[in-house]
Amino acid sequence: MKCPFCNLEMMEGYLKAGRYVQFQEMENGRKGNQYLVAKSFMGDAKMEGYLCPSCRKLILDIPLVDEPPRR
Repeated sequence: MKCPFCNLEMMEGYLKAGRYVQFQEMENGRKGNQYLVAKSFMGDAKMEGYLCPSCRKLILDIPLVDEPPRR
C-alpha cells in the first residue's frame, strides 16, 4: 500500500496492546470522550494496518466494538 502522505510503500502489520486499545479525544486541551477501539478478553488486542517508516504514520483497520464512547 502506498502512503497517502508521502507516496512511499508502507509496511503491513498490526498494532498490539494489552486487553484494550482506547482513543482519548482532546477538546480545547481537556480530555473529552474516550473510545474503545479494540479489546481482547485474553490480552493482546490487535489492530491490523500499515506503517510508513518514512513519515511515521499509521493507518489502522478498527474492528467493530459493541461499547459506546465514555466520558
